[in-house]
Amino acid sequence: MKLLTIIFATMFLFISESYAGGMPADILGKVRAPIESRYPDNYSMQKTLIEDQVQSYEYLQGYLPTSVPFDVFGKIKASIESRYPYNFSMQKTLIEDQVESYDFLKNYAPSSVPSNVLDRIKNSISSRYPYNFSMQKTLIEDQVESYIDLNKKN
Repeated sequence: MKLLTIIFATMFLFISESYAGGMPADILGKVRAPIESRYPDNYSMQKTLIEDQVQSYEYLQGYLPTSVPFDVFGKIKASIESRYPYNFSMQKTLIEDQVESYDFLKNYAPSSVPSNVLDRIKNSISSRYPYNFSMQKTLIEDQVESYIDLNKKN
């Protein structure tokens, strides 16, 4: 038992030191705890998942897309951070998806839908999901597809 404690303590110090440059220790502790709990004897999995979380955290520290207005990006990011406070991999995935969806919607104008119809569709959906551009994209595309199907010339 004593040997196991020494091994664990040594491993903890090694892993903590290897991440010391990118993520504050208090945040690293909150990232590690659920991973260690979920995979108590699978150190390879722990290492892989912790490294992914640290890399995602570091990426997010510098991620500021120029295509999204700063205030809009702040609202996207705050919403996702509040849902997944110490899951930086999930935050990265969802934030990038929101940015891609925002960029898509900026220029989305299918020629087979009149602009006034598209505007009504966009306005209706964006008012229900104001900073969830992924949801907007999905629902707008669905509405456009349905509009096109209903208005096909037989």
